[in-house]
This record gives sequence, C-alpha cells and structure tokens, in this order.
Amino acid sequence: EGDNCVFDGMIYRNGETFQPSCKYQCTCRDGQIGCLPRCNLDLLLPGPDCPFPRKVEVPGECCEKWICDPKDEVILGGFAMAAYRQEATVGIDVSDSSANCIEQTTEWSACSKSCGMGFSTRVTNRNQQCEMVKQTRLCIIRPCENEEPSDKKGKKCIRTKKSLKAVRFEYKNCTSVQTYKPRYCGLCSDGRCCTPHNTKTIQVEFRCPQGKVLKKPMMLINTCVCHNNCPQSNNAFFQL
Repeated sequence: EGDNCVFDGMIYRNGETFQPSCKYQCTCRDGQIGCLPRCNLDLLLPGPDCPFPRKVEVPGECCEKWICDPKDEVILGGFAMAAYRQEATVGIDVSDSSANCIEQTTEWSACSKSCGMGFSTRVTNRNQQCEMVKQTRLCIIRPCENEEPSDKKGKKCIRTKKSLKAVRFEYKNCTSVQTYKPRYCGLCSDGRCCTPHNTKTIQVEFRCPQGKVLKKPMMLINTCVCHNNCPQSNNAFFQL
C-alpha cells in the first residue's frame, strides 16, 4: 500500500526506513521522504558567544563539529537568547534536482538589545549551495524612552502595545523611507520579562547620507509573551 520513493537513484518501499548517509535517517511515506538528522550539532548550535559558527569535518568521524569563526565583528548581547531548535521533520520533493539537500533552519535568536535597535540571527542552509550560512535581521523590542512600566488599571504586565503614531526606523544614521506603526513588547512591574512570541520578517528600505540606499530585513512583532525566564544574572540584560 502507498507509493514508493526514489532517492539518489534508489527505490524505497512505502514505510521503509533507510540511511542515505551516516548523518541522516529517512523514511518513505507514500511517495514522500522525511528525514531526521543523526548528528547532534544540527540540534544544538553554538550560542550567543559564537555569532559566526562554521562546520568543520573531523577525520574518522561522520558528524562535523562547530567551531567559532575568528572574524567575530559583533558580539551578541546575551539578552534572553532563544534556544536553537531543529525542525521536527523535513519533506523532500524528489522531482527537485537538489533533493539530496535536507533543509535545516534554526529559530531566530532573541534580539540583541532589550530596547532600541538591535539584531537577531539564525543559521540556515536554504540556498542553492545547501551550505549553512548565518542570516541577520534588525529588531526593536521596545523604544528606550518610557522604560518605566505603566501600572494601567492595576495590570502587572502589558504584553503588547502598538505605536500610536507612525514612526521611521533609524539604523546607522540612516532613516527608513516608509513610516510604520510597529507593535512593541510592554514591561512588567512584577519582575517578569516581556519578549516577542510571534514575529514576521519584512524588507525595510533605508535612506542614508550622500543619497545611499540600504535594504535590510527587519523583525516586526505580532504578539509578545510575559514569563519568568529572565536573564537577570546576565549583565547584557542591563546594557540597554
């Protein structure tokens, strides 16, 4: 029952499990192939102290290992760094010429600043070369003014609030061409943290001095969540 699968010139029966290499275990399910990584480095990538990770092969071992690229130009703030998570399963379209590339994309890290313009990163192999590369996007969790939580109607936390007026984003002496009414995460008066929960990424065009134009991916907040997982012991949390 169910269609067979074709992978790298081999035919697999429906329900059959196979290993195209020592790095992956795959299963054929009715003509579609789903694979899971067998190497731990796909599950746990380096953290904020290693913003430019690079995979290297180890002689005699199947799984590659992460090393930190020495050209660390920017150090990520340790503010509420999100855990990297591997997607549960990855389907492969066998008609695609790049079927041997199993897509892996980490979650976006937390914003490097708790207020004002910062950036977050992720690692993905979503490219024609199927190589793990770092992507960066700009982010603003909240503006740095009015940092005191407003105790509105006795609420201890204000999760998400929308900018009442249209604003232009500022980045390295450049100003966004369009205006936006972004949502921000609020503040809590009971010691909890409020951080983005659901976000999307848009392209923002900036106009710079001497007429130069930049286009940068930027996070927009849909919803925020309040929680007790606050990095209060981390000095980076206070470097606003």
